[in-house]
Amino acid sequence: MSINLFYLCRQNNFKNMEQDNLPLGMVVGQMMKEMINVLKKRDAEQAEVPLTIEQHAVLHILNERKSDVILKEMSCVMGKNKSSILRIIDVLEVKELVRRAVDTKDRRKKYLMVTKKGKQVIEKFLKIEAELRTELKKGLTKKEIKIFYKVVNHIKMKAEQL
Repeated sequence: MSINLFYLCRQNNFKNMEQDNLPLGMVVGQMMKEMINVLKKRDAEQAEVPLTIEQHAVLHILNERKSDVILKEMSCVMGKNKSSILRIIDVLEVKELVRRAVDTKDRRKKYLMVTKKGKQVIEKFLKIEAELRTELKKGLTKKEIKIFYKVVNHIKMKAEQL
């Protein structure tokens, strides 16, 4: 990538370039970075229990599970190694958002359960995220939003096939 392209992308100044020439990953990455920055800021301002985005994600996955969450699967979904996921779970446990329970039949097995406090943290974060999503969609028609999701899904599926 040329220095000029890098500089333009860093400055959020895509206006002077033809959009077809911009690296797709860079455009999507910049969009995600900005969205996550706003989400982190709002969560820090409003949350009673400050968490990182990764901690929120692990807490949400644990809360939404229909069966036991296997550490290997969670590390794959999160794009992190198992030890990183365990550290996140340890922090969540210290903050009393999850608790470990030992299986009565097999003491080697431990279950993770989201506490009442953890559920409240999730609900608050999801409310903040929903408000942000609504704000970000302002000015777009339902058709444009539908096309956006279609394009994102298409690119994701194509990338998975490569």
